[in-house]
Amino acid sequence: MSVFIGGSAYTMVRDIADGFIIPTELTFKKFGPGDLVVFSQEADKFLREVRGSTPATNDVEETRKRQRRLQRLQQAMSLARGAQSRR
Repeated sequence: MSVFIGGSAYTMVRDIADGFIIPTELTFKKFGPGDLVVFSQEADKFLREVRGSTPATNDVEETRKRQRRLQRLQQAMSLARGAQSRR
């Protein structure tokens, strides 16, 4: 049974970026050290993907959506690093 919400690390990272999952410290409590590494790798990969997609300069709504996704991913990665350092 996977500890990742949604079945895989990629799915969990994507759902966090889209706002379907709100991560907290308790989210990462049941993760093992290997699970945190896999999550961090997938989050880095998805973060690069989001940064690589740049919306048109006059499309304000798409720019806001991209910034919200980046912010959610950064927050989740920060929480995961905090959980990893406490172990």
